[in-house]
Amino acid sequence: MAGLLARVESEIERLARTTPLAALRAARRLEVIAVQTAYWPALDVSRNATGEQTAAALGLNEDAAQDLLARFARLRRYH
Repeated sequence: MAGLLARVESEIERLARTTPLAALRAARRLEVIAVQTAYWPALDVSRNATGEQTAAALGLNEDAAQDLLARFARLRRYH
């Protein structure tokens, strides 16, 4: 999976040099895929992992990790 994502990233960067709108459209598609496929995993993580574990796994601070989980799991996040 990591190799595939690295290739997609490289292709979008290449596309951005020649056709920025197409690169933006491709990046938007990835965003849609992420939101559609992350719902159940995000719910599971929000129920079963600590904020510290989640942040470490995502390479984010705890607030940013909780914001991302809330977005993917379609939950309200209260600060």
